Amino acid sequence: MRKFILNEAFGIIALSVLLIPQIAHTIYVFKINSQYHDPWFSWCYAIGVDLAILIFTVKGWTKTAYAYFIGTLAHNLVYQFYPESIWSSILICIMLSATIFSFSHLFYHKDKAVERNDTAVQPQASAEALRLTALIEAGISFEAQPFLCPECKQSFVNSKKLNGHISGHKQKDEWLAETYGSWENENLERNNMLKG
Repeated sequence: MRKFILNEAFGIIALSVLLIPQIAHTIYVFKINSQYHDPWFSWCYAIGVDLAILIFTVKGWTKTAYAYFIGTLAHNLVYQFYPESIWSSILICIMLSATIFSFSHLFYHKDKAVERNDTAVQPQASAEALRLTALIEAGISFEAQPFLCPECKQSFVNSKKLNGHISGHKQKDEWLAETYGSWENENLERNNMLKG
């Protein structure tokens, strides 16, 4: 039961159920402040704004989700205490404009920035990481080489290839085993990191 409750899908369903009364509040505030009789688009506004909180939370935009929390809290307070005031209209204008802007920014701006390899969107990505990404997209595959030669620092896919390489150093009298420390353990640790 605990695993079911902690499942992300369960959380989204629970949040969606909680949004239903919020939608009802928002529709009421919208209808009271509309010059139209029973406007159908109040449902669109209510569902869109209230789902925005869910979408921004799932996408990790917590600051935006907090801003929407404050906006919907204001909707609830206006609904409860001042349903026919000018503040209802102001809230609707602000929330609708902010939702359109936020959705546009979330779904359109980010995709375009990634297409341009915009480093402002991905500040953590180094030039080397971007270069490797471009190579992978071009169809070039890479194989991890965790086994490092302590003498020349050349890397290999497995210990068998490394041992063959080391035998070359030994034949040329370039192998100084006592100066390399625990290089075998370090190689095994790097290999275990790949598996892990």
